Amino acid sequence: MNPSISGSTSVYLIPGDPVGNVRLPKMFNAAFARFGIDAVLVPVQVPVRDFAAWLKSAFLARNVKGMLIAPPHKPRVVDLLDGCGLFGRVAGSVNIVRRTANDQLEGDLFDGEGLLGALDRCNIPFRGKRVLVIGAGVSASAIGVALAEGGTVNGAEHIAFFDTSAGKAASVAARLDTYFDATVSAADSSDPAGYDLVINATSIGLDETQPLPFDVARMDGHAALFDILLRNQPTPLVRAARARGLNAQAGFEMLVQQMPYYFDYFGHAEAAKALRADADFIREIVYPPAMADEIRTPLRYQSASVA
Repeated sequence: MNPSISGSTSVYLIPGDPVGNVRLPKMFNAAFARFGIDAVLVPVQVPVRDFAAWLKSAFLARNVKGMLIAPPHKPRVVDLLDGCGLFGRVAGSVNIVRRTANDQLEGDLFDGEGLLGALDRCNIPFRGKRVLVIGAGVSASAIGVALAEGGTVNGAEHIAFFDTSAGKAASVAARLDTYFDATVSAADSSDPAGYDLVINATSIGLDETQPLPFDVARMDGHAALFDILLRNQPTPLVRAARARGLNAQAGFEMLVQQMPYYFDYFGHAEAAKALRADADFIREIVYPPAMADEIRTPLRYQSASVA
């Protein structure tokens, strides 16, 4: 048992099923220790059938201050809250919940902000660009919200979704079109030709036994790839794009870039400010050894001209 944990320690929970591979506890607990915050983040395995009852009952413990939500529970939280941020409402999913001063539960979704921060750090342009999002699930919806919210000046010029499940891409596009003044559509295929940025928000192509989610050879020579997956990185998809000299990045930075938003949301403003200034100690935790050289300076893998 951690000797620093006491009766005054604030407890944060991360429910999921399974939770064996969640990375946030190491990241959060390292940040709590670094910034002198008397708190701990604990993973808890909660089956889907028990989740609704568990969420409400867990907050009956007065020292439980908030939660980070892991799969598959993100879409199940919105209807259990007293309040929800715009990103969470549009995407129909949240990844963070906090208890307010008047004992209300409110949540939000920071996947999108994490993605935009990662794109900026990795020198991947998206403002005024044409973006293809492969997938139309929870993460893809959050990504779409973030890209659309900035409008055509600070956001993407055009956002297209492709999903192998009929109707999912059209549903996400229609939902975004309702909330934002952005050009959003459902793509007829996963063909990346004509797009400046392709974002893989699926688990397709995770290992060598699976086909890639799209034909990397069809990407334009100036285009970039962001693969939100965390496992098996660099994935065959990322490796294929890098082999062409394209700027192709894994999803770790998206996770790192969410950390300041999480800490702000939980009321730790000074820690959030410090994380925005320097999060390399978090990158050292989450980046795999094979990608350690990308911690301080993201590798570009982009040549002046690409075949």
